[in-house]
Amino acid sequence: MTVLRITRPSSAVYLVCVFAGMVVCSSAASAAPASDILEKKLDFPSPVQWKVQSFEVSLIGVAWGPANSPEMISRSRQDLHTQKAEFYPDRPYVLALNFRAKVPDALSSSILAGSSGLARIKNVDGEVEWPMELTQSGFAPLAGDVRFNRNTTTEYWDLFPTSADQKEFLFEVFSNVNFMAGGGTSKLSFKIIRKDGDFIIVNASLGEPVCQTFTRKFTGTMGVGSAVSVSWQLTRQNTTISGTEQYTRIGSTLWLQGTADSLGNVVIEERYPKDQLVGIFKGHFSQGCQLITGLFSKPDGTKLQPFEFHAAGSHPEDAGGSDPAQ
Repeated sequence: MTVLRITRPSSAVYLVCVFAGMVVCSSAASAAPASDILEKKLDFPSPVQWKVQSFEVSLIGVAWGPANSPEMISRSRQDLHTQKAEFYPDRPYVLALNFRAKVPDALSSSILAGSSGLARIKNVDGEVEWPMELTQSGFAPLAGDVRFNRNTTTEYWDLFPTSADQKEFLFEVFSNVNFMAGGGTSKLSFKIIRKDGDFIIVNASLGEPVCQTFTRKFTGTMGVGSAVSVSWQLTRQNTTISGTEQYTRIGSTLWLQGTADSLGNVVIEERYPKDQLVGIFKGHFSQGCQLITGLFSKPDGTKLQPFEFHAAGSHPEDAGGSDPAQ
């Protein structure tokens, strides 16, 4: 479910005059007129995702509003610009895209900064505009839009100046790109459309998705030390995942339902009975969806345990087609 929010900043309106011992009050509009900030949060799975360098990028929100508003300025990092900041009289608004970048392998968290490769296509000649920083003084180019600060995930905003009446925005992601010079090969394209107080996101990328539809049996273990053997019967239809689960020592059947994104990230709910949530699996498909690894937790986030499930016949010990859970 997406969340759409429209805020209307209140304008401070006051003027106090003192004359002959009498107080007379009148009103005057503040320097900046009140205006709407349009914002939309996107739930998992993200409609736009890509991989660059050693990390994954997912679009998780969109916002639009006046470039001089505190709400929009607060979305910038305000410490990465390398040139003098300035506002653009012909583009007094800003379109802001909220992203989450993730390093799948914790050992790769030494990555500190980089470019996501994102750029806005300005015209039919293919001229591009790279993400900018927004400060009290205006817009300034960035030297790179992604910073991890030794964490495995980070969230950030890419901002682009726009006119008040612009409704459609075309973006491309470039690989092997010199961030400030431009160039490189386009990896994907997507469009943001502002319509009727909402955002429409169109992913125009071509290419065949990997293992978007299958029904497979997975077996493996969950936990540390005396790990528990688990068996899954899993079906995937595009972003939807469903199936059943059995713990070898228990024998009862539990139900699975969840979602997967285009990068192979999965969130699967464990239910018993069907209407009661008892656990959550968060992990990642790999090896052509032959392997699922990640962490299991109770619904409140406690009792963390690692898990690793292989598609039947794909585990090194399954050369003869045996089932490790038996």
